[in-house]
Amino acid sequence: MMNNIDKSKLVLVHKQSDTINDIPLETKEIGYYQDSWNRFKKNKASFVAFIIICFILLFVIVGPHLKNYNLFERSTVNAARLANLTPRIPFLEDFGVFDGTKTITVGRRYLLHMADPENEFGHGIILEGLPQELLDDPNHPDFVGIRSFTVKVDYYKYVNYRASYMPEDYYSILDEVNNGNSNLNPLAPVIRTLRQEQFDEYMAKNYIIDVRRIVQQQNPDAPGTFYYQYEVRLDQFKVSLDQLPEDTYFWFGTTGEGKDLFTEIWKGAAVSLTMAFWVTLINAVIGLTIGSIVGYYGGVLDLLFDRFVEIVSSVPFLAVLTLLVLRFGSAEWVIIIAFTATGWIGSYGTGRLQFYRFKNREYVLAARTLGASDGRIMFKHIFPNTLGLIVTGYALAIPSFVFTEASFSFLGIINYQTSTSVGMLIQRGQAVMQNHPHLLLFPATYIAILMIAFNLFGNGLRDAFNPSLRGVE
Repeated sequence: MMNNIDKSKLVLVHKQSDTINDIPLETKEIGYYQDSWNRFKKNKASFVAFIIICFILLFVIVGPHLKNYNLFERSTVNAARLANLTPRIPFLEDFGVFDGTKTITVGRRYLLHMADPENEFGHGIILEGLPQELLDDPNHPDFVGIRSFTVKVDYYKYVNYRASYMPEDYYSILDEVNNGNSNLNPLAPVIRTLRQEQFDEYMAKNYIIDVRRIVQQQNPDAPGTFYYQYEVRLDQFKVSLDQLPEDTYFWFGTTGEGKDLFTEIWKGAAVSLTMAFWVTLINAVIGLTIGSIVGYYGGVLDLLFDRFVEIVSSVPFLAVLTLLVLRFGSAEWVIIIAFTATGWIGSYGTGRLQFYRFKNREYVLAARTLGASDGRIMFKHIFPNTLGLIVTGYALAIPSFVFTEASFSFLGIINYQTSTSVGMLIQRGQAVMQNHPHLLLFPATYIAILMIAFNLFGNGLRDAFNPSLRGVE
């Protein structure tokens, strides 16, 4: 059968005079980190988590400055007049969500006082739940013996009305006055004494509801001269926020101290994340430095450090934290020391294991044969191969610190004197969650989002920095 082939067809495809050239590469060379970034972007969940983390960090920076306000007086009594306001968010309030309303139980006489048609300050407070028959006839037989009603109110207007126009304990004090104790003034809790300059300023801004009394006082600095003091009742919202309740938006509500919860969460987040950064950085520097040296050289050095690490790791973290807090208080630097006293052991174990694993690979032996120094081998050849696991570990170390710090703050072990962490906000919210659930909802939601985002982000970084996946689609 071979004899039937036409020999004229058996010719070389390329004659000797032809030249075969390689086709030049049209794409640019992609470096290790560029390739890692390209792989990371393809992981949709991790990339979304990265965007969420960026937004959190942005709000940590700008959040405390978005809605600033200062109470005219930082005493507990006056600050509490704007306490526990419910969340009110623009646009969402049009759908009945976070609209600043609340269902509460109000005393009968207090309720009728607000709903009185002749009371110009009570309009628009009660939204639902007040029987029309009771308004038409306060002595209606169907409501005899009923001392309180559950109604839905505009909580912002209600709080301002209670704090500015009628104290919460108005009727109880008034009853005591009627029983003969004339020394008690039913309006005493909301009376302010102003000097002439402040009185003129508040009058111009329409802060003053009414003037109760004008008192002439002798000027001690200039004998023979006098000045006036004005006892007035003030609109708390106007004085504190320079706006009306219906124009006020606390996106996350207010705390029991009358502070904006939105601002407090981002201040607490800044405290927690800043401390997490420093703890992670210190643990990384100490743990990775020691672990890489011990793992690379091994031998006696490895044995000695292993025994030392066993001793340090046997000390309970809670005991270290408790002793430091009892001795030095709950300052930020004390908490950082407590978390780094034994926290570097995890970084040490990761560095030691990875360098021990890769130090005898073929490419390492080739580099050593070509005369590369130990430092170059460690940081040029071994370290990039361990980077994926290391970065993932530290990406997860940040939310781990935040969660642990929040847990101990919740338990009361960590109690900062000059700042408030998210864990402390959760602790306070848990105590009043039945009456004011927003104080627990928003801090807990922040912690949950942070934990999920950092876990997804860490998983994406692990795959992106894995050298074995380089070039894999």
